[in-house]
This record gives sequence, C-alpha cells and structure tokens, in this order.
Amino acid sequence: MTRRALLIASLIAFPLAATAAGFDAGDEGWTTPVAPLGGTQTWVASGGNGGGWLQVTDLNGGSDILISAPSAWLGNWSAFLGGTLSFDAKNANRISNDWPGFGEIVISGPAGTVQLDIVAANQPPTDDQWHHYSVALAPADGWSNPGSLASVLANVASLTINGEFHAGPGEVVGFDNIQVTAVPEPASAALLLAGVGLLAGLRRKR
Repeated sequence: MTRRALLIASLIAFPLAATAAGFDAGDEGWTTPVAPLGGTQTWVASGGNGGGWLQVTDLNGGSDILISAPSAWLGNWSAFLGGTLSFDAKNANRISNDWPGFGEIVISGPAGTVQLDIVAANQPPTDDQWHHYSVALAPADGWSNPGSLASVLANVASLTINGEFHAGPGEVVGFDNIQVTAVPEPASAALLLAGVGLLAGLRRKR
C-alpha cells in the first residue's frame, strides 16, 4: 500500500464527527410551520452557498418563522459539546431588518431547554448575499441555562433556528449549510495534522 493510500485509509478510519445539511438534493427533512403559524418553505435547486438551499417566506406578522431539524438530527449530541453549530443565511428579497428574533437557536430535550440568539438585534443580513453565522456549543458562549447544556445535548428532542428579521410578514430568508461539528479528539486531530504534513511532503517531492 502506498503512503497516500495508507493516509486516506487512516483518515477514513478516524472521521471527525459532524452533522450537516447542504440542501443539494432537497430539504433533507427540515420543516417550517405553515401559515398561520409561520410561512412557506421551498427548496431551491441552485443559487445556494454551494448548491441548493431552503427559501422560507413569512406569511404571518404575528409569529416568528422557524425551521426545525429532522428526527435524524436528534438524539445524543454529547460528542458535540464544545463543538460548533453554524449556518449560512441571506435576505433574499432585501426587506428591512427591523426585528431581533433572527438567529435564535433553541435546543430542547427531556433535561430542559437552552437557547441563544447568535446574531445581534437588527443585524441579520441586509442583502441577498450569503452570510455565515456560528456559535460554540459551550456554556461560556452565552447559552441560557448553561449548567444544563451538557444534559440537554445528551438527549436532544428538537432544534429550531429563527429566521424572523422583519416586523411583519413579507421577508424571504434563505438557509444553507446548517452544520453541527464536534471538537476533534486529540488522536484524530494529531492524525489529521500528520496527514496534512505527509501530503505536503509528497507534493514537495514531485
């Protein structure tokens, strides 16, 4: 076995834990409460930040529009404690951003609920370009009920992301590349760094 093949086999054997939705082939089970509770959700095949994306149109000014993770995402998130949750979003119709709810993450389970608005009030995207948002799944990052974060992540029953950034109906928000990523284990991180070094060495020899 060549060194390159050995490296690839080793990296496959020690993957870094992650759960991701890129929406390249559909909505991947993500849902939006329909009117009168929220809005309408449409999968768009192209124009996302790398492929397809979810478009949600607000139809009711009386409630925030939320997107909810599918059941395949739920369960034991203990491996993600200390990792990150991130997503890309855009203001698809460039409507005014005058509502503070956008970017609020709510994670719930039998142990309780933790939540955090990861985007400052009235600071969602103002244009139709993609913007990246990220937060650490760590108590020090500002989560409500931080002492219960580990217990909630051990059995996640629901995850929602708030897309409401306009006071009233009418905004069209885009979501893409929703991802939860774990902190690499020391052995995996060391292997990854060694692999990068090996690949760099192979390139220099060429």
